[in-house]
Order: sequence, then structure tokens, then C-alpha cells
Amino acid sequence: MDARRRGIGGSAAVMTAGRIEGHRRKRMSRATAAIDSVLIVDDDPILCALAEVFFAGRGATQIRSALNGRDALDILLSAQKPIDFVLCDLKMPEMDGLQFLRHLKENDYTGQLAVLSGEHEQMRKTARRLADAYDLKLIGTLQKPFDNHALERLIREAEAATAGYGDDAVAVSEDDLRLALEHRDILPFYQPKVDAATQALIGVEALARWRHPDYGTIGPNVFIPIAERSGLIQNVTQCMVRHSIADLARWRRSGVDPKIALNLSPRSLNWLELPDELACGIDAAALERDRFAFEITESKLLEQNARTVEILARLRMLGFELSIDDFGTGYSNIDSLRAFPFTELKIDRSFVQNARTDPFAMSCIEACVKLARNLGLRVVAEGVETAEDLACVSSAGADEVQGFYIAKPMPAEDFLAWSLAARGKRLTA
Repeated sequence: MDARRRGIGGSAAVMTAGRIEGHRRKRMSRATAAIDSVLIVDDDPILCALAEVFFAGRGATQIRSALNGRDALDILLSAQKPIDFVLCDLKMPEMDGLQFLRHLKENDYTGQLAVLSGEHEQMRKTARRLADAYDLKLIGTLQKPFDNHALERLIREAEAATAGYGDDAVAVSEDDLRLALEHRDILPFYQPKVDAATQALIGVEALARWRHPDYGTIGPNVFIPIAERSGLIQNVTQCMVRHSIADLARWRRSGVDPKIALNLSPRSLNWLELPDELACGIDAAALERDRFAFEITESKLLEQNARTVEILARLRMLGFELSIDDFGTGYSNIDSLRAFPFTELKIDRSFVQNARTDPFAMSCIEACVKLARNLGLRVVAEGVETAEDLACVSSAGADEVQGFYIAKPMPAEDFLAWSLAARGKRLTA
């Protein structure tokens, strides 16, 4: 038996060939027909017709529309096959969209959901929070009028985030993860970060992936929760740092020298040995510490305990860069910037992707840039997916951008080829 399929300490983690093949069929089916059954809920029949044409063009074979939440609920409950995707308005007669979200939860809806509304951005944010509270699979919210390009972008992002490793198709255990770490199968995929004005390569964000012998590439949504529950998150961080050090050293021999940003789990912010271990590993490779940045999600900084303060302060004192990620989505906001020695602020994608049509989102970007300038911080706009997104954040004064419009996350060898091909060129049209 292949040792890579054995558990640790004699624990069996063996899959039968039939089970493996079943997982592969699921993955292929999801990749080729991710959305087949659709329910459109909006009191505007013209919008419903436009959305029907959109989903038919994507290959959906069962498309239903309802002019209010009550009729939509009847369709949902009487459907002969599960509905894969719901596109829902907020303001409707008889049963509005917020009420409909509650009924989706009560009736155990497990498909994907997008909200399309003419309501103010704040109301769409409220809908997002409500969907999160109900544990619904909301892929995003969109501003009316109906924009098929914006909806396509949301769907593709959701598909990219789950392709090949959805929770329903992957069964991995703590022992599997231990074995993967032993074999260094947890590795970074790199997404470029470029200068907003010149689009010259500045750095990369290292995003954790698991190269599994049966499932292929597994995303962090599957294994990071296991790592955090089991106490293996430190091992994941160590594995990611080791890979990143080796990759940077190899890229340098080809004349490519980006800064590398790695994400730190909140659990790592209680690991007092972290700063010294990172410094020793990078020093041993004869690399400069300031080539490495560590990103901490803003919403995870609510507990500003003494250990967290000490660890982040020592990381900065030892010469590492610190980035506050997803800025604007948490509750700590300004207090986080005051409490911790950040060098970079990353504007959340939800603002970036709504800036073109939503004055509130654009104002938030401009306010974040102004605040960062006053504090001497660099500004990175993430989630740049279109030329319009790039134009908006560039005009607002962002220093760097990253997103699918520049490049998707890619393995180290692909990134080297990409960066060499892009050298001396503008990376976008």
C-alpha cells in the first residue's frame, strides 16, 4: 500500500477504489455543470427575463422565476430536484428578501445564493450579515440594474474557490493532514501583487493549498479548520514559510525577487516562539527579513491580549512587515491600527468590486487610502477583477493591487514563468 495513504501511528486512512472514483465523478460533475437548477426571485419581470437568459447561456436546464418571496418559497418546496442557485432581490411585496433568507435557513437550503438589489450598500451589507448568521452560502451581493458580467464574476469566483475540493467531495482527517505535513504536501500558491500605476511586479501573497494524491488540489477552507482544531496550525505555518523561503531563493537565481506575504492564523498569535523561529529560518537562508510580510485579518484582532501584542510587536522589531488584511470588514478598525505596528493596509475586495457602481464603496476606499497615508502605510487593493476595478482603486491612490485581473494564484514554478514573461511589460491591457 502507498505510504501516502496510511494514517499516522497505524490509523487507517484507506479509500476504496470505488469511493475515490465516486469523489472524482462528483468533482467532474461540479466542474462541468456547477449550476443546473436556478430560482430567480425579483418583482421586476424584465429583470427575471434577463436573468433567465443569462443562466440559460451558462447551461442551466431548470430555471424558475418568482415575483416575491412567498411564491419563491412555494417553488423551492415543490421542486423535484434541489435548486443549485438562488438570485434574490431584497425589496419585494408579500414576502421580502430578508424574510425569504430566514425561510431558506428554516428549510435547510444548501445551494448557493446571490443578492441583487437596488437598496443602499448598507442594506446589502445587512443582508450579507444575515445570510452569514443563517449559514447560507452567499457568494456575494450586487447592485441593480442587472449586470451579467458582474454576476458571472461572482459565480466564477465561487467556483474557483471550491473547484475540486468542495466540502461535500472531500473526506480528510487530522491524520491525513499530519501525513501531508510530513510529506510537505501543504504548499503555497502565489498571487502577484503589482504597482497600481505601472503594474510592475512588487510581491506575492502565498496562499495555502494541499496537493492530495487522490483529490488533487485542496483549498484552505477544507484543511485550515482541521489544523486549527487539532493544534496543527503552527505546523502549517512552518511548512508554508519553509516552502516560501526555498521558492524565493530559487526565483532569485533567475532574477525574480518579489516580497512574500503569508497569512497568520489567529491561533498563531499565541505562539510566543513564532518571531524567533521565523527570524532564524530566514536568516539561515541568507534572505532579508523585510522581504517577508505577515497578514492578519482585521476581524480576527478583536482580542488584543498581551501575547498578540508582544508577538506582532516583536515580528515588526525583528524586521518583518505586517499587513492588516480585509480592512473595513471587522469591528476593530481604527483601534487595530493604533494598537499594532502595521506597515500595510489591505482594502477588502467587497469595497473594490462595488466601487464602480456604489459611491459609498468608493468613498470607503478613498477614506482608507487617506487614513493609510496619514499613518505612513502602504495600501493594497485586493479583489481587482476588471479594468474598471483597477481604474477605481488607482484613481483613489492605492499603491498596489492584486486579483484575478492581474493573475490567479499559481504554483511556484508557474509564477516564475509568469513573472519572466511579464518582465518589462504592462500586465494588463
